[in-house]
Amino acid sequence: MNFFMYSKCGEGAGLLKKIQEEGNNCSIYIEDGNYANVYDGILEKTDYPSEGDIVIFDSSGMGHKADHLKESGFKVFGASKFHDKLENDREFGLEFMTNNGIMIPEMKKFTKFWTAYDFIKENKKKRFVFKPSGKDLPCKLTYSASDWEDLLLYMEFVEKNFSKHIEEFILQEFIKGAIISTEFWVGKEGFIEPVNHTIEVKKLMNDDLGPATGCSGNIVWKGEENSPLASLLYGIEEELIKKSYIGPIDINCIVNEEGIYGLEWTPRFGLDAMPSLLGLINEDIGKLIFDLSSGLNPKMELLDCFSGGVRVSIPPYPTEKEGEEKKLQKISPNLGIPIRGFEDCEHLCYFFEVMKQDDLLVHSSGSGVIACVSDLGMEPAACFDNVYDILEECKIPDKQYRTDLNKILPKMYNEVKEVLDNVWA
Repeated sequence: MNFFMYSKCGEGAGLLKKIQEEGNNCSIYIEDGNYANVYDGILEKTDYPSEGDIVIFDSSGMGHKADHLKESGFKVFGASKFHDKLENDREFGLEFMTNNGIMIPEMKKFTKFWTAYDFIKENKKKRFVFKPSGKDLPCKLTYSASDWEDLLLYMEFVEKNFSKHIEEFILQEFIKGAIISTEFWVGKEGFIEPVNHTIEVKKLMNDDLGPATGCSGNIVWKGEENSPLASLLYGIEEELIKKSYIGPIDINCIVNEEGIYGLEWTPRFGLDAMPSLLGLINEDIGKLIFDLSSGLNPKMELLDCFSGGVRVSIPPYPTEKEGEEKKLQKISPNLGIPIRGFEDCEHLCYFFEVMKQDDLLVHSSGSGVIACVSDLGMEPAACFDNVYDILEECKIPDKQYRTDLNKILPKMYNEVKEVLDNVWA
């Protein structure tokens, strides 16, 4: 089988490499020139899919290309204009939840900062989460304020430095509870079983200090199809069939004694949830994607255990580029740094910004994300025993990763399980 991946920054290249190792022909196009050498010497680079290729999109924001290729006769997995809107237009995504019976926290949309300031001052007793919408905004801009004064000061900073990039934003009431994501993969005839769940931590440093990242670590596991979380997604299944979307869709929720609140959609591969999920998939991932893209409705074979992943990076991560004007050498001061110590455990490593140089694995261009290292366990904490041994022994100058995930993530899992078992059973 032949696969082509259209990628923004090469984040899905590790998935394509796995499909290639299964015996398929694979090539990739990376749109952002700052990441052009990601997976050089590992995957073939091409500009456009060949006739008969299965086309995989690894991120949002490329739905117009996906729909065009689908209209041109290609089999497409992982993107559409509808799903770009679902993720990137926060108000639309939340309205989609309420229109399909999913409860959400109180929220209000704004296009002007000064009107939001007045609203905050009129609601001093409530806590809000600031969530902006706009193209290529840093993920760290979303902020859960401790009180109304904290929120005002933060938003004044954002207005001064990022307002020209923000199209609109919402203030969403802060809800106490346990956070969990729930995902189905969607085929032509709807969801394929089983559902899977993810709990992740975003802060860079131990004890949830430092800046927010896409993901510093996570656990993923197979869920039950009759669970209340899966039932939330069943309510949108018919809508997704009508939109002809093929790929994963995830809803992030808060659960507490009062209910299950939807927060946001991820209608694409989750990072680093997808690398951890790959450890649970007990079949050829290329065959699964081929079958779904071909209109079939297979079942996903998942191992009945946990997969836990830890992201390892190097500076300047988590600094994010703020436009194409930033030069490659400024975003990649560590270009060519050797990455050693993974030779005997590459099957547990999902590499991001790497390439082959003189037959050695080195850091490519990018922001400093090296890999998600994951392993399996019958309990959440057990997933990290081998992972931390690997990360301690690997030889990467200035490596950085959280060392408390084997304590934090099991605690978060138990909080979710207690609420679901005691309140929503």
